[in-house]
Amino acid sequence: MCRLHYPMSPVADINLIPASALVQPLKVTFPLWQNSLPSVAFPERVRIFLDDDEVAAKHWTVHPIQPEDLFVNIPSDKWANRQGPLVLRYDAKNWSGDPDNPTQSYPVTITIDTRPPILAATSKLQFPPDIIPPQQLTAYYLEDEDKVRAHLPAYTTPKVGDVIAWYWDRSLSGTTLGGTKELNAQDYDQPLFIDIGGDWIRSQDDGERYVWYTITDRAGNPPSGLSQVQMLIVKAQPHPRSLPPAKVVEASGTGWPVRGTLEPTDATGGVNVILNPASELYPGEIPQVQWGVARQLGAYLADPISVDEWKYKIPKEYMAPHFGKAIPVVYHFKDKFGKPHESVPYTLTVLNYPANRLPAPESADGLPLSLDKVPPEGASIVLRRWPFSAGQQRISIFVEGIEDSSGKTIRYAALDKHEVTPAQAIAGIARGEALMAKADFLSRIRLGSQLTVKAYISFDNGQTWNGQAAPNPASAHLPWLKVTLVA
Repeated sequence: MCRLHYPMSPVADINLIPASALVQPLKVTFPLWQNSLPSVAFPERVRIFLDDDEVAAKHWTVHPIQPEDLFVNIPSDKWANRQGPLVLRYDAKNWSGDPDNPTQSYPVTITIDTRPPILAATSKLQFPPDIIPPQQLTAYYLEDEDKVRAHLPAYTTPKVGDVIAWYWDRSLSGTTLGGTKELNAQDYDQPLFIDIGGDWIRSQDDGERYVWYTITDRAGNPPSGLSQVQMLIVKAQPHPRSLPPAKVVEASGTGWPVRGTLEPTDATGGVNVILNPASELYPGEIPQVQWGVARQLGAYLADPISVDEWKYKIPKEYMAPHFGKAIPVVYHFKDKFGKPHESVPYTLTVLNYPANRLPAPESADGLPLSLDKVPPEGASIVLRRWPFSAGQQRISIFVEGIEDSSGKTIRYAALDKHEVTPAQAIAGIARGEALMAKADFLSRIRLGSQLTVKAYISFDNGQTWNGQAAPNPASAHLPWLKVTLVA
């Protein structure tokens, strides 16, 4: 027996007969009519009509008619070729009724549908363009709404009550049901989609997954077949970003090392930093490279000069403060939620500038140095511009000689931790800027002996001097100048 109550929606098929009820005669029940008193002489009768076609009938000759006998079976061949809405009614004639004018029931509309849904010729689930291509569903994608929405190509013909069953499996022949969705009055005539939740995706682990669907219509007709299968490479498990160290192109080391050594002579034009292609960077993320420790001398924050290669340029002026030191080089960025990320540091050891490639101080008043010709203010020491010179660096120039009266070596500071001016960074130390005092120093030196002029540069504005805390008179930074003092 089919109870006519499915589904309650103004756009649904009226009194849809489930497909399962149509595999056998359809049992139609009805109430007993008035003045029933059947007998062999005066039988009572009911006739069933579909769209005015008589499809079944039944007679009674025994009184009283039992309630369980108030039904008629409609043979299955009577609706085999019928589809869509049909008008079901019956008429009843009691023992005294007019055979030509039986009592008529109210008509009832029923719907028969024996045709399964027909999928589109191209029936794969349609995933968002951020996923296909390249067929990858990542944890990063799920960070937004923790779900992925897949659209269904239109099939024939969506109705309220149709059920979409979608499958998610490791195998093309798998049977893992992911979920179902029943169409309702609000969505059956809209573009169709399913939402696959992040919890489900993660529960099925990562790897290659195959996704497809079937559609069972509202009448329960079995699917006409499986949809085409969509393959996804799932990388949905939460994990820390892989942000391996960057690399300084001019530094030593092959491949992608975690550390390198930089010769200052290889950095006269600055250096280039590149990111490892294995870095997990997502669209919209723009890493910056932090050269050195932020907010400390010599630090520099670089923006990419080439997004395609993630290449960065560190200018020359940010090299010298790091001579003789090891510094971190990292890249960092914020993701779409504003969360900061920082790479594994690349440790760069910057060597000291080779002393033999630095200029030696010179005597501006000739060689040998004649004491009689030295002007009253003193003899000038000059120094040509040195590599990586910059304002605010420090320079010291000491002069040592043998004191005539004691025979001991005495020292005079022509410049003592002098702050290099912008002009000196361009032109070097000029005449008159570094003097050997005549009265206080040169006049005390034994004639015929040699003066030693020692110059020291601090490339980090006085913090260190060739790797030491202060100028070391026992070792040469710049080449020493030997000057013979004569009368």
